[in-house]
Amino acid sequence: MSILDGVASLGLMDAGLYRLFEKIKRELKKWLHSDDKNLLQAIHLICSYQYPELKRIGFTAKFQDLKHQCWMEINTRQTSFEKVNALNKVFFDDFDFVKVSRTPSSPFDIFVNSVLESKEGTDFTLGLIYSIVAQSLDIPVYGVSSSNKRVPFLLSYMDKENLLSILDWGINNNGVLFYISIGTKGLIIDPKQLKDSYASEGLPLDRAQFEPSPNSLLVKRYLTEIKNSYANHSQFRYKLKDIEELLALFN
Repeated sequence: MSILDGVASLGLMDAGLYRLFEKIKRELKKWLHSDDKNLLQAIHLICSYQYPELKRIGFTAKFQDLKHQCWMEINTRQTSFEKVNALNKVFFDDFDFVKVSRTPSSPFDIFVNSVLESKEGTDFTLGLIYSIVAQSLDIPVYGVSSSNKRVPFLLSYMDKENLLSILDWGINNNGVLFYISIGTKGLIIDPKQLKDSYASEGLPLDRAQFEPSPNSLLVKRYLTEIKNSYANHSQFRYKLKDIEELLALFN
């Protein structure tokens, strides 16, 4: 291959990546205007930016494996607490997912498909995977994301069986039965304990810190996490402009 042929090939490659990015941008914009805002669909779209060859069928198959294993451990007679314990067993014992401790996080600790392969990720990415699997089994687990960097990412287990009146945690629970800390291997936290902890640390106590976040906010947070990881690693900084364009769709 001549030098000119090589240059031409690079040009074709750049054109292909540009078309891919424009497609992702179009599809994400369409997703934002959709009614259901399927979280798995948006995450696959974003992962395909870093991994252009990532196929939807292979991506979702990883979730199906997790879902099947969890389904084997769960039955209708279990309490909400027992279901979370079953999810924790599969997630942290059988599949051995762990929260990474390195700072700053690598992009590969954030991209969901990469984390599904390595079993290592940030608490946010692990939480996304956990909640998607739980929801696919009709278990009401949803992410609670805060713009305050000091507030940890948690999952909320919504009260779908009207148990709050029986438990009487003693506070306004915002419809949340309890919280799940992915960063500490699925530790269950009662709402009063969480609010008392936030108050003692001077953290925000507004409703947004305690209620499930809409999928659009979770996807925006996901893009922000990717942007921050790119910024912290020089070899990825050329991608920042693209991620900023995707983030601009959420304004």
